[in-house]
Formats: sequence, C-alpha cells, structure tokens
Amino acid sequence: MSIQTKQSEKQAFCTIAQESSTSYKTQLRVHKRLLYLGDEQMESTGIPFPATPMGKELLPNTHHLAATAARSLSIGKCDVALVVARLNWLLQFGEPPKWSRDVKFILINKAIKEDLFCLGSSHPWVEAISHKAKENVLKMEAQLAKEVVPFNFLTPMKINRDATLGLGSPTPRLVSEGANTMDVGRAVLVHTEPRTRLDAGTWGTMGVGLGYCIAGVVASPDRLVVAVEGDSGFGFSATEVETLVRYQLPVVVIVFNNGVRLIMIEAFGGKGYLAGTLGELKSALAESFAARKPAVINVIIDPYAGAENGRLQHKN
Repeated sequence: MSIQTKQSEKQAFCTIAQESSTSYKTQLRVHKRLLYLGDEQMESTGIPFPATPMGKELLPNTHHLAATAARSLSIGKCDVALVVARLNWLLQFGEPPKWSRDVKFILINKAIKEDLFCLGSSHPWVEAISHKAKENVLKMEAQLAKEVVPFNFLTPMKINRDATLGLGSPTPRLVSEGANTMDVGRAVLVHTEPRTRLDAGTWGTMGVGLGYCIAGVVASPDRLVVAVEGDSGFGFSATEVETLVRYQLPVVVIVFNNGVRLIMIEAFGGKGYLAGTLGELKSALAESFAARKPAVINVIIDPYAGAENGRLQHKN
C-alpha cells in the first residue's frame, strides 16, 4: 500500500489529476470538510464519491456520481483515493481487505478553496460504480415495496421518506440518530438539497438529535425539522421535547421503538401519535407535517426486527 503525504488542496487535485490520467479507477472520499468546496466543484471532478456519514448531506443520494450504494466495489477496487477526510474506523483505516493492497491515498490537509480546475470525463470506472449503485438501489426498492406489518424498519422508513419528499420546497431539515434506525435511514431517507441532513456522525454520538433539531429551527425558521430517532438515541436527550413545546418549534420527532415515548411530549402540552399500521403512520405524518407544531410519533416496530442490538435473541 502506498500512502502519500498530506498535501494542500491545490497540490492534491494536481496529483490526482496526474494519477487519474494513468489510473483506471479513482474515487473521492467525501467528508464534512468538503462542504466548504460546494456541490458545483464536486461535480466538476467527475470522480465517484462514497461519502462518510457527515459528508452525505453535500449531494443527493441519487446523484450520478454517488457511490454509497456501491461502497464495497468503490473501496475494494479503486487504484487512487483522494481522501477529504480522516482514514479512521469509518474508512477501515485504509487497510486491506476492505481496501486494495495497492491503493494510493492522497490526503488533503485542510478545507478546499474555490480555485479548483480538475475536470472529469466519462470513464469506465464511473460507469461500473454507477451500474453497481443502481443495481443495489433496485434491490433496496424491491424490499421497500413490501408492506410489512408488524413493522420492520424498512416499511415505516419508506412511508416517512415519501411523506417528507412530498413536502416540496423548502425541504425539511432531516435529523437521524440511533443504531438500527440511523443505519437504515442512511440507506433509505433521501435529501435533495445540500446542508439539510444531520446524523450522529463520525463517532455515532447518541443524544445529539434533539439539539440538532433546535439548532436547525434557529438557523432556518422557515423549514420544518423532521427527526428520525431510535428509542435509545431519543432517550439520551428526550427531555428537550419540553423546549420544543415551550417555544412551539416546528419539529416532528419520529421514534422507532416499542414503548410509549409520545406520553412525554403530551405531558408538556405537545401532540403525540401512536402508529402501528400503515394508515396510522401516514395519517400521523400528514397531520403533524401540516400543523408544523411540536409532535412525537411513536412507531411500533417488531421487537425481532433489525440487527445486532436490535435482535433480542442474539443478546449481544
């Protein structure tokens, strides 16, 4: 494995331009620091990008260069990786077998400025990743088309995705926090505008969700904020629903669990919903989105749905 020393942004893009001219497979790892670059400059590179969680909000999941749905292919087969991130655990520390033994990493040392010149073009590597991503998306959509009751994680997540996309512009700010809930949400929920999505980030920090919601309203009072929370993640800062009610903030919190978290917001005068069927969830989303008032929607999930700590029989 050849790891190049850290470079300035201009040096890095010069280097990757040279490497790309001789390399078949190049990729760009997107991190939150790339938000300073902007989506227009991202598109100008023509390089596929599988994003880290904090970099996902820069471009839509449906972007033609998005490689998140083909992450294993883009990581395992690339020859050159321009990393606007840290090679931490999210990127398997840049080590095989996830990465090729011969991959060359080009690390950017600081935020990229607006003087980029590297232009991309159609390339078989881009087409291969695009094909794999579309293939995986079709598999996911086939799973989402199944209406499973009692709910698994996919069925209510799709209902939420469709309801959120149906709001039009300005799109709501999307907050995601939890274990199974956040993992599934990263694959299913869609954002169409940059800087409108937040999740627990690099370290999977629980308890940030409702704080994100409050900050999102302060930053953009005209936007609805929709938080999709796992029950444990919600529990870390659940008392902040009092703040939502006190200031009548336009925040709808959707909690995936088997309890009755809606009682907490009702205690403070907010609106709570219990949803265990398709009709109940669709009705709760439509009513709460239209009201633009503090609300908690309790989505009842099959206790055997999910993975890892979500599978009670595994007791890990």
